[in-house]
Amino acid sequence: MKNLKYILTAFILAQSLAFANYNDVYIADIQYDWIRKSEVEKEAIISEVHDEVFEAELTKIEGFRTQFKNYLKDKDYLKHYFAASAGYKEIDNYNISAFYYKNQKHIYMYAIQDKKDISKSYYYDALGHLKYVDYIHGEYPDYPYYSYQYRISGKPVSAIYFVSKDTQYLFNPDGTFVGVWYKHNLYDKHSKVILTRTTY
Repeated sequence: MKNLKYILTAFILAQSLAFANYNDVYIADIQYDWIRKSEVEKEAIISEVHDEVFEAELTKIEGFRTQFKNYLKDKDYLKHYFAASAGYKEIDNYNISAFYYKNQKHIYMYAIQDKKDISKSYYYDALGHLKYVDYIHGEYPDYPYYSYQYRISGKPVSAIYFVSKDTQYLFNPDGTFVGVWYKHNLYDKHSKVILTRTTY
């Protein structure tokens, strides 16, 4: 009788999965494995993520520099630079993260995010000059969420869909798929590594 109960439970679970949206199942897959997915599965995932992120093509925002004039220079850049270099994840009222060139000890960029306004992140070079701004949408800091990145000229750089700390889908501003980050590697549609990163 006990075995019958397990068999019935397994059967019901299998039926539920069979009728689930298989794209959702793959996107949320904790044991992420882009390399082993078929071309059809990849296209389905890309299409679903694209529809989630893009209502329209990203275009240049006029007056961007003026809009962020108070952020063009990080007045506390020395403190933030050294905190990021030392591995701090937060300082004062900011979340902070560091970006390194491969095999180098010094950071070339750091990002700060005001804890009172988590809808944006600001990326600065080592001298505290603003380089990029991320607009964050969705359930951040819970997954999934997505972001649009712009240069200070107002030109869009990319759109990224964050499934987890390990997995993100990267798109060009026009909505074309670039690749999927999994940990340190960026894989294209054919599972070829096209870029690596030192932090994720």
